[in-house]
Amino acid sequence: MSYMQLLRGQEQDLLLALKGGSRSAFLQLYNLHVKKIYAYSLSIIKSPNLAQDITQDVFIKLWETAAQLKPELSLQAYLFTITRNLSLNVLRSAAKEHWITDEIAAYALDSAEDGMAYTERRQTAALMNDAIAQLPPQRRKIYELCHQEGYSYKQAAEKLGITDGTINSQMVKALRFIKGYLLRNGALFFLFFIKY
Repeated sequence: MSYMQLLRGQEQDLLLALKGGSRSAFLQLYNLHVKKIYAYSLSIIKSPNLAQDITQDVFIKLWETAAQLKPELSLQAYLFTITRNLSLNVLRSAAKEHWITDEIAAYALDSAEDGMAYTERRQTAALMNDAIAQLPPQRRKIYELCHQEGYSYKQAAEKLGITDGTINSQMVKALRFIKGYLLRNGALFFLFFIKY
């Protein structure tokens, strides 16, 4: 058996485990493909920051569609298709000031939670608090005003004596850091949050 065949067999095993809900398999597949997905997104969108966001979203989509995966098909081809679609969507919408916040808010947790979902949410909330605590002081204050206390960007700018553009830039950076932190720490359901 060639080295490539061996790798393909290992990936199929991981995909089967992922179909069964294995987080360990998910993280292994993430580590195997994340650099290629980032590079492909970057080649389309020409923005390292947006490519990083898209890469995270690709793996969120992988987790969400795990039950429908076909291990006999190429995972890389599947991920590249998702990456291309998301990259083109972002190119169309990136000009909207609040697109990242809106994206997160669109995945609000259903009010009818079962016990496991409730536990997941509590664990994610704890990780979110850890992530927020690691933000630089001004960025944390801006995040708390806009995302937790309901200030508009304009209101937060007036309160802090800075420009709307600075608020927007700091919120984008804060949300990107929080999403990345939660993904790295295995909070696979981290999009299921808004204010809590």
